[in-house]
Amino acid sequence: MNFALAVLIISCFLCLWRFIKGPNGADRFLSIIIMTHIAMGFLGIYALKTESEFLIDLTIDTVILAFVGTIAVSKYLQGKELDE
Repeated sequence: MNFALAVLIISCFLCLWRFIKGPNGADRFLSIIIMTHIAMGFLGIYALKTESEFLIDLTIDTVILAFVGTIAVSKYLQGKELDE
C-alpha cells in the first residue's frame, strides 16, 4: 500500500504542475478533476489501512459529489442548462 501512496503523491504533483502550467482553462479543469480522484484514492487506501467503514462511506459520497460537480461544470463550460 505504501507503493500505491507513493504513486498517488507523484500523480498529484504532476496534476498540480499541469494546473499551474496548463495553457487553457480546460487543462486546468481536468487537472482539478484528476486531483479530486487522487484524493479519493488516498481516502480509499487509508480506509483500507485503518479498516474504517466510515472512511469507505465518505469515499463513496465524495465520488458521487465529484461526479455531479464534474457534470455541472462541464455543462456550464458548454453553455448549456443542467436539464439539457
